[in-house]
Amino acid sequence: MTFVITHTGIQSFSAKSPVVTLGIFDGVHCGHQLLLSEVIKVAGQLGRESAAITFWPHPRFVLSKADDDFRLLNTMEEKTEGIRAAGIDHLIVVPFTPEFAAITGEQFISEFLVDKLQVSCVVVGDDVRFGAGGTGTAQMLQEFSGESGFCVKHLDTHLHNETRISSTFIRACLRAGDLASANRLLGKQYSLSGTVTTGNRIGTSIGFPTANINVSEHFKQIPSDGVYAVYTEVKGKRFAGMLNIGIRPTLQDHDHKTIEVHMIGAEGDFYNENLTVRFVQRIRDEMKFGSLEELRIQLEEDRKTTMNIIKFDNH
Repeated sequence: MTFVITHTGIQSFSAKSPVVTLGIFDGVHCGHQLLLSEVIKVAGQLGRESAAITFWPHPRFVLSKADDDFRLLNTMEEKTEGIRAAGIDHLIVVPFTPEFAAITGEQFISEFLVDKLQVSCVVVGDDVRFGAGGTGTAQMLQEFSGESGFCVKHLDTHLHNETRISSTFIRACLRAGDLASANRLLGKQYSLSGTVTTGNRIGTSIGFPTANINVSEHFKQIPSDGVYAVYTEVKGKRFAGMLNIGIRPTLQDHDHKTIEVHMIGAEGDFYNENLTVRFVQRIRDEMKFGSLEELRIQLEEDRKTTMNIIKFDNH
């Protein structure tokens, strides 16, 4: 089945009696992947097509406009790719507006799931919430299912070390510098993309040229300050790299946080190119050095550490 994206919402969807799930799916993490796999399984058993319903922008950007610190794991493009990779047939992207936010849980079920989609089955996690005020639940779906002619299957919460896997928890891991847990719960390496911008070329002067990254979306969750072993993808090529997030204290750049990456073995000019970084492992905290020579010596050690990490990485 060809992956179909319906950006204009449920009204334009045409598949007959699909098996659906719904959610924000930020990060498309391991818990989401289990849910999507179950949708595909049930759809196969019923001879139907599978569909995921998501909402954009994130409801918090619409309902809590003063919440400037809220960040997401995924851009819409990254979320779309994650759901496509899971094997879902259709992705329905519903524009989340104040008007849509006012729809009750009962209205969403009757007007959208039943009348417009004519769903054959709804697969959800036991923590699903939808409708105005988040009043729609798995229990509400179950209550509607009998009279409306669809089945409901809900999955128990997926735990990792007795902690519920959630996008909120993964964001907290990234902010705390716990990249290992974030990647494990995501089921993949955390990534961000942006445009390469000009810098002060100090790295070039000590043998470590860097690409400064202007992250594409302001709402993207940035990992904590520090040095990371990464993969970079630019101009169709992939390089191992060492990336620094922070204020570059050795250069007295305290008022300006940067994200810059040294791509090992890369040659040429990458300015204004789109670049994607995949975070493999956190190496160390950002440090202040007494001189550029001390910085250079540490960067040599960081490069050795990075290459050892990459050598044993299987991604």
